[in-house]
Amino acid sequence: MIKKTAVLILLIFFMNMPIAYGLGDASTYRVAGDIKFPPYEFLDSDGIYKGFNVDLLKAISLVTGMEFEFIPMKWEDAFYSIERGQADIIQGMKESDDRRTRFNFTDSLLMNSQSIFVRDNNYLINNNSNLAGKIVSVQKEDIVYYELSKIKDITIIQYDTMEEAVAALLDGEVEAMVGNTLTVNYICKENNWIDQIKIVGETLNEQKYSMAVSKNNPQLLRKLNEGLDEIRSNGMYDALHRKWFGTPIKNSSKEMEGQITMLLFSLFVLILIILTVQLINRKLNKIIEEKTREEKILINELRNYDKLQFMDKIISSLAHEIRNPLTSIKIYTSQMKNKLENKEFMLAAAEDIPEEIDRIDTLIKEFMEYTSPRKPQIKVLNLKNELENTIKFIKLQIRNINVDLQIPEDIYIEFDSSHFKQIVINIMLNSKDALMNTENSSIKINGYCDGKNINIEFADNGCGMDEKSLDYIFEPFYTTKDNGNGVGMFIVKKLVEENGGKIEAKNNENACGLTVFLTVRMGERNEN
Repeated sequence: MIKKTAVLILLIFFMNMPIAYGLGDASTYRVAGDIKFPPYEFLDSDGIYKGFNVDLLKAISLVTGMEFEFIPMKWEDAFYSIERGQADIIQGMKESDDRRTRFNFTDSLLMNSQSIFVRDNNYLINNNSNLAGKIVSVQKEDIVYYELSKIKDITIIQYDTMEEAVAALLDGEVEAMVGNTLTVNYICKENNWIDQIKIVGETLNEQKYSMAVSKNNPQLLRKLNEGLDEIRSNGMYDALHRKWFGTPIKNSSKEMEGQITMLLFSLFVLILIILTVQLINRKLNKIIEEKTREEKILINELRNYDKLQFMDKIISSLAHEIRNPLTSIKIYTSQMKNKLENKEFMLAAAEDIPEEIDRIDTLIKEFMEYTSPRKPQIKVLNLKNELENTIKFIKLQIRNINVDLQIPEDIYIEFDSSHFKQIVINIMLNSKDALMNTENSSIKINGYCDGKNINIEFADNGCGMDEKSLDYIFEPFYTTKDNGNGVGMFIVKKLVEENGGKIEAKNNENACGLTVFLTVRMGERNEN
C-alpha cells in the first residue's frame, strides 16, 4: 500500500512539471530561403515549403533542440535578409571571396557546380569546346550565360525555368543544356528523365555550398556546425541526400575511366579477399554490429522524441481517469469516522475501496509501461480490450469525436502491449488533427480475421491527403502540418514491423477521409 501511494504521489508531481521538447535553448532562429530553387528549397504546388535545406535544418533541430522559423522569399530578398534584420540564417548559399567579407559560413553542406547536359545518344559533344556553333539552353539570369557567350558562334536560348531548359533539350529544340548539376538531377528524377540525358565534360564553377550567418554571431555558427557534425555521424545527412538528389545522371566523360578504375580495383580487391578473407569477415561483422547499434539508438531517440510530443495530452487523460476513483475513496473515508457502527456502510467500503485502488494501480502500470522504451515482448492480447484501454489515455483529446469500435470479443493478436498503445495513440491523434474542421467527425475502427492474420482499419471522415503526400506519410521528417515534426508515423511503421506486422494508408474511395490499414499476426487464446 505504501509503495502504491508513493508511485501515485510521484505521478501527480510529474503531471504538474513542464515538459521540455528539446535540449537546446528556447530561442527560435529565423531562416531565410529561396522560394523557387528545387531540390534545395522551394514551395510546392500545395504551398508547402520543402527541400534538402529545409529537411537538413529539421534534422539539426531534432538532435540539438534548436528551433527554426522558415521564411521563404525571392532569392534577391533572401540574400539581404540578415543585413536587413529579417533573418538570422540564410539556409543555402554559394561561397565566394566577396560573400566571405559579408557573412560567416558553416561547414560545407555540399559542393555546388554546373554541368553540360546532352541527350544520351549524342556523341558529338564531349566538352565545352564542342559547343561552338551549337544551340544551347540555359535558365534566365544564370551566371553561366556570360561564360558561354564567349564561345564562338554559339546560340544561347534562355528559358524562364531550368525545367523548361531541360525539356527543350529532350524535345530536340537545342543540342545541349547547361545548368546546376544537382538541380537538373532532381528535375530529371522527378520527371523520369534520368536515362534520357547524360553529363559531358568537366564540371563548371564548382563552389562550396553552405549556410550563412552574421559575422557578429559566432555562437550560432558553432551550434549549426555541431548539429551538422551530429547528423553526418548518425546517418541522417546521407538519408536526406539520397531522398532529394537520388541517383546521379551518368557522366560519359568519366565512364571509360571509371570502368578501367573499377576493373583494376576489382582485381586488387579479389586478390586481397583471397589472402585475408577471414580477417575481413571478422571486421565486417564488427562494422555491421556497430552500425546496427547506432541505428537502434537513433530510432529509440526518435521514438522518445515522439512520445514527448504527446505526453502532456496522455497525462491529462490519465489525471481525469484517476480523479474518479479518488473521489469515490474520499467520500468513503470522509464518512467513515461517523459510520463505524454502520455494518452495511463498512462492508460496502471494504469492497469498493480496494477495487478503486486496483483501478488506479492498473492505470499507473499501463502509463509506466507506455513510457518505457524496450524491445518487443510479444504476448497474446484481446484486441477489443487493448483498444478500449488505449483510448482511455486520450479520452479528453477525442471527446468531440464519435469513436465507433466494431471489434468482435473473440479476436486475439500477437503483439507487444506497450508498442500497440503507442501505435494506436499516434494514429488516433493524427486522425483528430485531420478532423479539426469536420462536422459530425468520426473514427470507425474495424477488426476482422484474414487467414492467420488480423486486419485492423482506422477510418476517419476528415480531409484525407493528396496522393503525392500520401506516398511519404511514413517517411522521417515529412509532414503537412504547420507544427508537425514528421516523426510520429515513421515510428509507427517501425513499431509495426518490429512486431511482425504491416501498415499502409489510403484515401477512402467513396467518401472523404483516410483509412490506416494495420495487419498483425493472429493470437491463439490460452484456455489454461
